[in-house]
Amino acid sequence: MRITVPRTAAATTLAAVLLLAPAGARAQAVSVQLFTKVAQGQAPRIKVVASESVSAVVINLTRDDGKKLSFRVGAMADGAFREILLGQPSGRHRYRGTLVATRQGQKQESDLEFDAVVAPPLQIQVDKAKVDLAGSRLEVKLSRPAGKVEVRVIGDGGMVLAEEEHSFTGKAAGEPLEVTWSPRSKAEVVKIELRAYDEDGFFSGMAIVPWAVHIPHEEVAFKTDSAEIEATEKPKLEASFTKIAEALARHKELGNITLFIAGHTDTVGLDTYNLTLSRKRAQSIGGWFRKRGLRIPIAYEGFGEHAPLVRTADNVDEPRNRRVDYILAVEEPALKAVGFRAAWKRIN
Repeated sequence: MRITVPRTAAATTLAAVLLLAPAGARAQAVSVQLFTKVAQGQAPRIKVVASESVSAVVINLTRDDGKKLSFRVGAMADGAFREILLGQPSGRHRYRGTLVATRQGQKQESDLEFDAVVAPPLQIQVDKAKVDLAGSRLEVKLSRPAGKVEVRVIGDGGMVLAEEEHSFTGKAAGEPLEVTWSPRSKAEVVKIELRAYDEDGFFSGMAIVPWAVHIPHEEVAFKTDSAEIEATEKPKLEASFTKIAEALARHKELGNITLFIAGHTDTVGLDTYNLTLSRKRAQSIGGWFRKRGLRIPIAYEGFGEHAPLVRTADNVDEPRNRRVDYILAVEEPALKAVGFRAAWKRIN
């Protein structure tokens, strides 16, 4: 007699297998429960349950990598159980073998066949530059073959704007998965919660907070080659400070908000020089806000000429590109910069 747990059943945490005798024969004295899906650091296990007293139970298995395993359970009273740990490495493995129970001097043999999975943590990767709030879509990649992704979109005040589930069965590990949603209103998206499942039902969750507020302001004028804030420019920063405080008061529920300050230049001069100067000016403004009493985290970065407001040729004096952005956000803002990756620094 063969007892087989189908490959699709490996997606179930527990498979209970009753070992049956041939028609007309006395029922088998034991059954097994297969705990075949576990996280890394744990071991798949077989639980042997006796429905009658037996003098011995022996399980012999061969794993698909050639590893042979033999377990001698010994005598078991009616209602007793024993658990056997398989000690499997990470990944999916197929087991084939037999279970032999001895009762009143007679042996009853049954074949066993099942899959077991030891899964490392499921990793979720979201390219934040591809989060399209206007189009209600984003892109997800999973570290293992996909099962499904659940998405929950939340607006101001905790209002649920969308809650949907998408099947991606058959998609390979690392393959881009487009997750979409149909918003119930045009309210601003504050947070997106994701729960992703692999093909075996293991899951992992994450949340992204695409919310950001660009603070409108009058640009601080710096002297040529300088990052020092002149006294005449401080009223502009005072006005910006007030706007930042007002925006923070409107969004208290978001918690860990950071002020990101991004410096930019035009294309006149050397790229490396512009990058350094824009960074120093952003740092100078961030330092002023800190001394003024802004207590939230402040981060700065210089983008030089890599994220222009207006595209120009090299060595073009374009005033609109000489600017500093003030952005309130929970996560690092994704500014579209060409050939440059931001490395935000913190103001103490």
